[in-house]
Amino acid sequence: MEQVVLYILTGITAASALAIIFVRQVFYAALCLLACLLALAGIYGIMQAGFLAITQILIYAGGVLVLIVFAIVVTNRLEGKTMQVESHNHFVGLIVAAVILQMLLFGYHQTTFLINSQPTANNLKPMGVALFTDYAAPFEIGGVLLLVCLIGAALTASSFKKSVHD
Repeated sequence: MEQVVLYILTGITAASALAIIFVRQVFYAALCLLACLLALAGIYGIMQAGFLAITQILIYAGGVLVLIVFAIVVTNRLEGKTMQVESHNHFVGLIVAAVILQMLLFGYHQTTFLINSQPTANNLKPMGVALFTDYAAPFEIGGVLLLVCLIGAALTASSFKKSVHD
């Protein structure tokens, strides 16, 4: 039964990721991103990575995506029309995606995975210490990304934009 749920969540993840690419309205793309992120959290939960599942839900689905949807809704309200995206760079995007896929496959084949690395009280503390010492820069960059999203959402919602153009 667990394997069936895993396949269903994998299908939802793949389908919503493809929908993000092909949907023209930005709001619907954000909803597809939410479905993708929540399905990934479900996959993490099935794979016994509870820390990653909760982090996925809290930070990505709960934080960044709410800011994106907020910015889209406020922008639609200010402009009065729905935002649509058109892309004419399909070939360049395909080449970039192929290069990234090749890099990911290379990294996957170069990596040795730890078997039976279940989170316990003994190995969560070193993970937290490593997060704030060895990996402090990516952690801080993530915090700055969230701050920039928050400032962008506040500027989008404020009357500053109206007063600059008037």
